[in-house]
Amino acid sequence: MKLKPGMFIPELLKHLFRRPSTVNYPFEKLIIPKDFRGTPILKTELCIVCRACVRDCPAVAIEIETLSEEEKKYKMTIHNDRCIHCAQCVESCPTKALYMDDSYEVATDNRWKLKFEYVYSRPKKANQ
Repeated sequence: MKLKPGMFIPELLKHLFRRPSTVNYPFEKLIIPKDFRGTPILKTELCIVCRACVRDCPAVAIEIETLSEEEKKYKMTIHNDRCIHCAQCVESCPTKALYMDDSYEVATDNRWKLKFEYVYSRPKKANQ
């Protein structure tokens, strides 16, 4: 079967006047959709250490460690290399201390750079 060059002209003309389907990344940034789920971030001042995020994380990507019981000092570790960005931790948090940011350029050459640690203290109650 011999191809005829004239068969391609209508297809060529159709695509000549279309916008490109891709963007000139990284020189042009992508528009982030409204419900994009990026990286989980902790607002330490809102966290009440209820551990609902740890309990509900399907990827076991969140750990909360008690550093000092009398000072009420805690360390939350978010392993972004394990995180599946499902936002279950955000939905489970009763105080909205966790939120998903809009960063999507998180590639790195070292998985330990994807680990975020937050060390924070809870204020002591007045009756204690």
